[in-house]
Amino acid sequence: MKSVHISDEDLPAGFERVRFAAGVTLLLPSETVPEVRAEFQRRAEEEESRARDELRKRQEEQQTQAARANLAATLVSEQPPILNRSQPLRGWYCVLPRFAELAKELEDGKAVERSADKDVNQRRRQILQKLLVLGPDRRVAWPKGWRATVNELEAALPHFRAPIRSLRNALALAEATETAPRMTPQLLLGPPGVGKTFFSHRVAELLGSAHASIHFDQPSAGAQLRGSDKYWANSEPGLLFNLLCLGSCANPVILLDEMDKSCGGSGTREVDPLTQLHSALERQTAKCMMDVSVEVEFDASLVAYIGTANSLRGIGLPLVSRMEVHAIEPPEKWESFDIASSIACDVLKRLGLAGQIEFDRTALCLLAHFSPRLMVRAAEQAVAAAVADERNRISEDELWREFAAGTDMQTH
Repeated sequence: MKSVHISDEDLPAGFERVRFAAGVTLLLPSETVPEVRAEFQRRAEEEESRARDELRKRQEEQQTQAARANLAATLVSEQPPILNRSQPLRGWYCVLPRFAELAKELEDGKAVERSADKDVNQRRRQILQKLLVLGPDRRVAWPKGWRATVNELEAALPHFRAPIRSLRNALALAEATETAPRMTPQLLLGPPGVGKTFFSHRVAELLGSAHASIHFDQPSAGAQLRGSDKYWANSEPGLLFNLLCLGSCANPVILLDEMDKSCGGSGTREVDPLTQLHSALERQTAKCMMDVSVEVEFDASLVAYIGTANSLRGIGLPLVSRMEVHAIEPPEKWESFDIASSIACDVLKRLGLAGQIEFDRTALCLLAHFSPRLMVRAAEQAVAAAVADERNRISEDELWREFAAGTDMQTH
């Protein structure tokens, strides 16, 4: 194709000379110039956009490879002191002692795959990535001014003196040795409604730690602590892994509720749900727990366990030997008033109404005639009724009215 040069004087009528790029000049009808210009501009912008995207992808790939290399070098080669720590330090505790191996496994890619189910492998890969972000250490919950708080707890729950004494001794030893508090697993024996569950909540509040529970009267109790098998499509990590590895606290409080209802040895279940506790309650084996769902080893030796049961029947001597057993009797009448006062204050504080609503002394005396479990329920209903009626005080008559209105309140 031969190019022809036409001077500006010789341009035909209705035509324009348009320059689109270096060395490219076209002679076009005037009415088509805007449309052609727009088309060339669009093509140029698309080409520029593709070039930017390709450049960005190359840079991201280079940054990802560099980050992985740096992470692997830092975790595997340098081995910082925090990964080699054998003793708990007050403030932080290493719950993932094999953290460097997890980083190397994730870098390998294929090592992550532990199941024939792709969804299970993908979930495990996501969990490992989250662990690398969170790091190996978790906060150790430590109560400030714990002596006064423990004394207040003992005054509020005088019939729990024995387990409170064990709690006080553990905190005193931790303070003197500047280590994380280690509580011996507690087993509270007593009739329903004496406040065993309420006590576990108060201990968690005192420590400022996370709190969770396993109810052994439920069919799913057997897999709650250490996860469900990874070969199942609905495999899920257990309670310990979620609290420690995916949580923020190294010493949570776990309530083992209704342990005597586990039906162990009765033949109604193939596996005794209490079996999972044998390694968890032993300090040395708890340092290298393994979640069967994700196959990640972690240290659960700082977890505080509080078990409840009506009797020792069905629990088994090996488990009982790992726990401090305390018989909790119903409080004496003179102790019940202090318990009722503490529960009423706790309910108001939990509902954000402390200082806005008060219980009359006669109402607290009436409340003291019931079990701690019923005290909590009655106090909550009485406060709700006071809010609905726009009252700032709860009297004995009003509390009686709530008892009469609720069918579940008419039994002691």
